[in-house]
Amino acid sequence: MARVFPLSPKVIRWTVHPQTWFFAKLTPAFGVKTHRSTFGGVPGVSFVPKKQTQPDTKIVYLHGGGYCIGSSLTTHRIGLRNLAKITGSICHSIDYRLAPENPHPAALDDALSAWLDIAEKNPESTLILSGDSAGGGLSLALMMRLRDEGHKLPDGAVLFSPWTNLTCDSETYVTLAKADPMISARMAIRCADFYAPSPSKKNNPYISPIFGDFKDLPRTLILVGGQEILLDDSRIVGEHAKTAGANFEVDIWPNMFHDWWLFGSLIPESKQCLMKVADWIHSR
Repeated sequence: MARVFPLSPKVIRWTVHPQTWFFAKLTPAFGVKTHRSTFGGVPGVSFVPKKQTQPDTKIVYLHGGGYCIGSSLTTHRIGLRNLAKITGSICHSIDYRLAPENPHPAALDDALSAWLDIAEKNPESTLILSGDSAGGGLSLALMMRLRDEGHKLPDGAVLFSPWTNLTCDSETYVTLAKADPMISARMAIRCADFYAPSPSKKNNPYISPIFGDFKDLPRTLILVGGQEILLDDSRIVGEHAKTAGANFEVDIWPNMFHDWWLFGSLIPESKQCLMKVADWIHSR
């Protein structure tokens, strides 16, 4: 997400998506093949590393973008290539429907359909659910729904800078407002209204999983920047998970901003973050 979000999501998509697609195409994709896929009727993209050091592990990914922008082949292409390459695992990224054209529960329904299809077709694989920002919150909501409906849960989850509270009322929205160059409180509130127009529903756990029950959720790694306004979204989730007896690790990167890991070779902490993810996945 960008600070220009006072513009409509459609305008942002028309400008940001082509630019990020073009930049990603100019960036060498050594070691990773990319092809379009469909998962349970939901479009997506598979990122396949040539060196699959973990062929039995597959990552199911839900991209960020405030539920309003973003896609596998534009905003997240470089990051997902690096995620697949560094973890040595195939990454299936899901392009769920976006708001405001498709508000809640469209994204969650699409994520569920895609997950059930991938889980059915890969019964012997270790499945890791992952997502960033809105996709991180969506991943957490999906896990709660899978548990509540008796479906197969992921073997683990990796959440990057997850947006877990669409009421947007935590302290770091104020205290870190000037520190985060990627996302503002105004933008988050606007996106929350697009995705969940009814104020009374924003504390629904399937919309804001910070208000949900964390009991029996799978092992989860949360990576969050110490300089981002969503820091409390991760810290409070970690506290609630601990109280519920869930195995959640919250890894705070002190000098990092929102979704820093997507910037590839531009910042060294991006690779360091993905190396941490690879070690965590392989250590289970």
